Amino acid sequence: MRFHEVNFFLKLAGALLLTVGAWFATDWRLGVPLALATLGFLRIAQVPGIKAYLKGAALLVLLVQASWVVNLMLQGQPALQALSMATGMSARLVTTTAAFFFVMETSTPGSILAASSAARLPPVATLVLSLTFGIIPMLRDDFERIADAQRARGMEIDDVGFLVRLRFALARGVPLLVQAIRMAHSISLSLSIHGFDMREKRTTWRKVGLMVEPRLPKAQDRLP
Repeated sequence: MRFHEVNFFLKLAGALLLTVGAWFATDWRLGVPLALATLGFLRIAQVPGIKAYLKGAALLVLLVQASWVVNLMLQGQPALQALSMATGMSARLVTTTAAFFFVMETSTPGSILAASSAARLPPVATLVLSLTFGIIPMLRDDFERIADAQRARGMEIDDVGFLVRLRFALARGVPLLVQAIRMAHSISLSLSIHGFDMREKRTTWRKVGLMVEPRLPKAQDRLP
């Protein structure tokens, strides 16, 4: 299925419903299968960037498991109960992040703008949605480019221990923050140059329904 052409709000509603279901499934016996099913769907759908996401999800699970188990045991919880609660929380977080990862990776800024314009959303909401779901994948790509730059400068960030790899990953945060600030300034400047006005009503050339038309209609399509 061409998930990139599915209406953005339809995907967003699905992600929200899945997230709500995950957070109501407080028992890890329900949460873990739901998380695995969500990850399996991402794999079957061949969502771009799935390998990088799985690495991040594994790190998230490890950190949540360790921090929650230690914290709950310090509060007097039995080890098995602490482990089950930590597992349930990890499963809910994985399901939530996987659902919105799917939305981000299969939604282009253009399709978000088209769906928002067709829904007659206020310009502010349209701008926020398109920037939020459009910039995060761009920042992720910048994060990977910074890692490539580290490798090019001789930093061994692959065949090292987990703690060393984590330290190098955190070291990418500063240049990533600088890049994010530069990107925000560039977007702001571009909006000003092109005369973006919040008071103007906008339309879209795309046909928007359950699916969003991915291209301009051909000449023969426009003929009666």
